[in-house]
Amino acid sequence: MAEPTPLARQDLASKLVQEIARKGNDIPEEYLHKNGFPEAIDAPDLWRHDLLIDLSLLSSSKLELEKLQSALSEWGCFQVINHGIESSFLEDLIEISKQFFALPLEEKLKCSAADDIFQGYGNDMVYAGAQTVNWNDRLFLTLYPDEKRKLQFWPTKPEKFGGMIDEYSTKLATIIETIYKAMARSLNLEEDCFLKHQGKRGLMTGRFSLYPRCPCPERVLGVKPHSDGATITFLLAEKEVDGLEVLKDDRWYKVPVIPGALFVNFGDLGEVMTNGKFKSVMHRVVTNDTKDRISVAAFCTPEDEKEIGPVSDLVSIHQPQLYKRFNIHEFRQMFFENYAQGHRTLDALKL
Repeated sequence: MAEPTPLARQDLASKLVQEIARKGNDIPEEYLHKNGFPEAIDAPDLWRHDLLIDLSLLSSSKLELEKLQSALSEWGCFQVINHGIESSFLEDLIEISKQFFALPLEEKLKCSAADDIFQGYGNDMVYAGAQTVNWNDRLFLTLYPDEKRKLQFWPTKPEKFGGMIDEYSTKLATIIETIYKAMARSLNLEEDCFLKHQGKRGLMTGRFSLYPRCPCPERVLGVKPHSDGATITFLLAEKEVDGLEVLKDDRWYKVPVIPGALFVNFGDLGEVMTNGKFKSVMHRVVTNDTKDRISVAAFCTPEDEKEIGPVSDLVSIHQPQLYKRFNIHEFRQMFFENYAQGHRTLDALKL
């Protein structure tokens, strides 16, 4: 399969979902899921108890550590509170993201990339062959390490945007370390095990997404079902509009937005590293017929040069190795090929 194809600016402008939505209620056929999709279950208590982790307790509470282990092994996701980032800062980050997407089209197009699908402003990637396209526009930016940033794609407007992104990625780095160490302890591994497996300079990529109001939410998805090609993902969503849903035991569950909390989901690389002990969660984003929705996702992956496979201490005669070892560059190609076809990359990585 061909690589995802970035669009030239003049072509991109006509494909942007925000621009399509402004023209009226006609939805291009490539966005429509002709057979619809199953509705999700609303289970708010689940997210306020079993799947709510207090980060401040992970180093001192055995109960909280057991909750983390259960959430990752059963669901592959949780919401985290008391993580050290002020709610007011998170609200400001959502607001400044809204301000970016509200800029004139010509200003946003300054951040688009003609030759890099993983950087800049645009929309769903285009592959060879037919596929149902996601109803969103996005801004992709490399957040960490600093020398990997491509600042030519970073917005200069709103003026505070760059500084807030920089501060947010620094704060997330501390949370990531705490979670990786807690994961290791919960599996009776050396505390720095997953940090070493990631490499000293793991990569963090940010995706700022706009899901415009959609007149046909029962047939259009903001993001189609998938699992992330990351070790772990942090998601911040505006509190007024739900949209994220996760799959467990063939049933979809709504993920409520808890003010001040971050949603954390485990990705394919995390499941490989833990040799299947922790699960990569399938998830999707539904659309809304009355409101736009903004979210900020941070994807954490190992450094590019790393070879990835199950942690050796999680492989034994009683627990055989479930996944191959592979290079991150190879994985990225596999991931996007499988994503375009609606397949899970994990299936291709199994021994």
